[in-house]
Amino acid sequence: MSPVEVKHAREAESSKPSLSELQDAFQRAIMLGDDAVLHNLLDNSRTDRNVLFGVYRHAYVSRLVEVVRNDHPFLHRYLADKKFDELARSYVAARPSRSQNARWFSHGLPEFIEEAYPNAIHIAELAGLERALSDAFDAPDVPPLEMADLAAVPVESWADLILEPHPSARHLAFKTNAHALWLALKNDETPPPVESYPVAENILTWRDGSTPKVRRMSGEEAMMWKEAINGVPFGALCELVSIYDDPETAPLRAAQHLQTWITSGLLAKSASA
Repeated sequence: MSPVEVKHAREAESSKPSLSELQDAFQRAIMLGDDAVLHNLLDNSRTDRNVLFGVYRHAYVSRLVEVVRNDHPFLHRYLADKKFDELARSYVAARPSRSQNARWFSHGLPEFIEEAYPNAIHIAELAGLERALSDAFDAPDVPPLEMADLAAVPVESWADLILEPHPSARHLAFKTNAHALWLALKNDETPPPVESYPVAENILTWRDGSTPKVRRMSGEEAMMWKEAINGVPFGALCELVSIYDDPETAPLRAAQHLQTWITSGLLAKSASA
């Protein structure tokens, strides 16, 4: 090979796309329909590259839609096949997978719905509730605080007691009756009409043992919970509860909320004074 031929060969070799560039081009072709990558592919002996790639593209997108469907069974049931698949395909196109593990692929669905469909808040919140319950199931195993642990704290130290939420616990503030929609779907009932609330409904999700759970919270309990997880000591929490409602019964109400959290497994054993 002459020096000129060697030079041309080296230039041709250097102009070839890298593996990462091919992977990016391949994903663009799958998700966005940019078929520029096809000139780097070879035809099969029986079928040309366009047909082969079309089959792969359809299978890839269908698999991700299936992942979203499996992660959101109640949202799927609520929207039915056609509308749900349209939503899922829009999500797949807008948020292409960057991981080999599909477990977390649909995690951004609630935020995507909020951005892409601002008039469908109830849909975003329903998706958010399903995600919160899934996250509760996958949360780390941390021993919950028990009544015996609390009994071991000296009475004079209660005011300084810092409560730590269990890793599975999450507070949600819903602007719609998404919780009622979820509950109806869970019970195989007809979902009620969509309602918007002037004041957010407080929802709490967590894992009790190995079972994800969800319940509503009163405004007072939600206020106390939000302050507690921000490190406000129990004595200050009682003062806040007294401002929220009847001061005379505030310590009792605060103690009742605390007891409910402990018996439900909502607090971690690392709570300290």
